[in-house]
Amino acid sequence: MELEEIACKVREFEGLTRKRPIANIARIFESVRGEYGNCIIDFGDDAAVIEIGGDDYLLFAADGIWGRLINASPWWAGYISVLVNVNDIVAMGGKPVAMVNVLSTSDKTALESILEGIKEGIAKFGVPMVGGHLHPDTPYTSLSVAIIGTVRKDCLLRSDTANVGDTIVAGFD
Repeated sequence: MELEEIACKVREFEGLTRKRPIANIARIFESVRGEYGNCIIDFGDDAAVIEIGGDDYLLFAADGIWGRLINASPWWAGYISVLVNVNDIVAMGGKPVAMVNVLSTSDKTALESILEGIKEGIAKFGVPMVGGHLHPDTPYTSLSVAIIGTVRKDCLLRSDTANVGDTIVAGFD
């Protein structure tokens, strides 16, 4: 498969095309922006950046896992819920600290599989899942995870400051 064909398939992939511009959501909160206080970066980057004093910022992110992925492979969805959240913190130069989740399912098999995937992600990335909430009686299965991390102020990486010619580092395992 040629690069252009791969790029075309990626652009047409439903996992990407279903997403909407974040500006449409951020606009709703403009009237309460004064309540954001110590928030340095909010919508549009991998994580929110919050001033906490000292040499570090607090990083805060969350991701919901696509329902089609959960239905196709609950274990993988659990694992990916850890991976994508850890990635959000690391992508900004930070160190992940802890995660919480919200899991909704009445399917005991899916629940166990998702939790096993989360456990494997914790073991792989070394970031604890310290709590969350379970809705045990929903007619659907959904999973969302939130994460906090820290970053030294002089090490913060922002997506909106990237320039042509910057080096991009990608890691794969």
